[in-house]
Formats: sequence, C-alpha cells, structure tokens
Amino acid sequence: MLSTINDVYEFATFIANAQQSNVISPDEFNIAINVAQQQYFKTKLGLPETYSVQKREAPQEFQTTQSNSDSLRPFIVSVDIQKSGSGFNFPTNFAAFAGESYLYVEQVNGQSVATRQPLEMVTIGERGLRLNDYIIYPTLEYPIVTYLNNQLLVDPVDITAVNLTYVRYPVTPIRNYTVVNDFNVYDPIGSVQLEFPNLDWENIAHIAVRYWSTYMRDGELFNIENARINTGN
Repeated sequence: MLSTINDVYEFATFIANAQQSNVISPDEFNIAINVAQQQYFKTKLGLPETYSVQKREAPQEFQTTQSNSDSLRPFIVSVDIQKSGSGFNFPTNFAAFAGESYLYVEQVNGQSVATRQPLEMVTIGERGLRLNDYIIYPTLEYPIVTYLNNQLLVDPVDITAVNLTYVRYPVTPIRNYTVVNDFNVYDPIGSVQLEFPNLDWENIAHIAVRYWSTYMRDGELFNIENARINTGN
C-alpha cells in the first residue's frame, strides 16, 4: 500500500519507465498529482457532464454509495456560522454542500427544549414560491436555505446562527526534495501527503500518469492508463 507522497512518486515513475517513457521530474510530478487529485475529487463529488436525459445523477456522486462516502470522509466537516448581513458566509475551503441545521428552542410544559432542526435546501425559484404561500411558508420549525449573493440565505430571517456540514477542498499535495549528487532525494520535511484514504492513492497516481502521458504525447501509455482508470483493473 502506498503510504507517503514519495511512494506515489516512485509508483508513478515506475509505470512511466515500464512503458519506456521519460522519467517524471519531481516538479512535474507535483503539478500532475495535484491536478489528478482535483480530478478524482470532482469525480467523487459527481460530474454533471456525465448526466443523461434519463438519469440526472452521475455514476459516481457524493453520498450515493458507501464507497464514495468512504473516499470523501476526510473532507466532510462541520462548522458553526454566525449571520453576516443578510446571509451566512461560506468557509474559504467550501467545496460542496452536505447539510445545514440550527438550534431550535421551543417551550414544552413551561420548559425550554432545544432540538437540532435541519434546513431544507431549495432553489431560488422554490424560495419565491414558499415565501408567497402561507401554507408552505418557511417557519422556525421548518426553515429553508438557498444560495444567493455568494452566501447561504436562510428563511425565516430570525435565524442568526447555523451549523453547516460541507465537503472541503483537499490540501495541495507536495513531494519536497533535495538534490544530492544530481539525484533528487525525498525530503519528508516540507512534503504534504495526500489526504484521501490510502486505498485511493493508487487511483490518483494512475490519473497523474495519464496527464503525464498526454504531456509527453505518449499514446500507448495514455491508452493503458485510461483503460486502467475506466475499468479499475
């Protein structure tokens, strides 16, 4: 099992060399592995490009399978947010919405009882309909949330604090190195490991090599890696 960013580098260069391609330089590897990780991350979240008329969801999508949830588990985080202006600001590392709730307090038999109340995510159009219909008008017991002006807009407006569960972006992986006798030597100090579960690292490495093969115009290596990524074999 690959356990460090250096293992991923050695695995990628092994594949490239096995196909008689040029050696991947450390700097090129850092670029390729970051782009590969982003591609893998987007795939696990769900690519709209893979939607069809009959099926409005991607073959791989966040929370549709246990496997996808396992891959994204390091990036699912929760944070309390206070209202800022008319809405709630997104965290800087926000990538995708997972859920939102707030602390709803009501009086039961003369005592205050607090429950964590979920907010229903709606579209802008749905919000307009809800605000103009007294039957489905958002209440403190059944609040709604939508995106507007790069914020989370919550109704009713009385809600001033929420708990947001979201998928954050992964950090940029870096294989740091020093040059010794014209050879690049892995330096764990300054290196940044992949945050995905180790089981996913090999898949990310294959995507990186595919990007590398495109850069090198190595059609044979590209076809081999593309087949490996598409079939998992």
